[in-house]
Amino acid sequence: MEMLEMKEEIKTTIINSLNEKISNFEAKQDHFETKIQQQSTAIKNFERYIRRKNLILFGVEEQEKSYDELENTIINLINTHFNFQYNNYSIEEVRRLGKKKDTIRPIKITFSTMGLKIKILKNKKLLENTTYYLKEDYPLDILNKRKELLEQLRKEKQLGNKAYLSYDKLIIIKDKEQQPPRSHKKQKKLV
Repeated sequence: MEMLEMKEEIKTTIINSLNEKISNFEAKQDHFETKIQQQSTAIKNFERYIRRKNLILFGVEEQEKSYDELENTIINLINTHFNFQYNNYSIEEVRRLGKKKDTIRPIKITFSTMGLKIKILKNKKLLENTTYYLKEDYPLDILNKRKELLEQLRKEKQLGNKAYLSYDKLIIIKDKEQQPPRSHKKQKKLV
């Protein structure tokens, strides 16, 4: 009888010990999952921060032999098509994206300030009758999200709604007639 009790006691001790270890591992796993989520968010924010002054320019023939030639080509293009006077100090970096193939590779332009980038973006309609066009530089996951939203964007525009993409979100502006009236409640001020 005593032997059975000892066996049961040993079993329960081992089971309790294993349960405690499992719960410790689960707690550590939860901690690591939250840490990974935080680091993933931080990496996404950092990548967004890095790309904030970038634009991607498409349609520029590959005739340059050096970095300086590419930079001068971009500066000349901006100065002629946008009627701005940019110089080498306006641009931090210019480089072709992708491997050299038969197709024309896009150019990533990093401006020295956000103001210069915004100024170019606001006037990108000046490139409409040329072979060039500009896009913002987004991370790959955001580009995929935007591709998914394009179909919905087209549908909304066909319905007559004003719609556009803002980073990775679809913004829909419906007509004032379709929107429910807003209630304006007066707020009481405590004195």
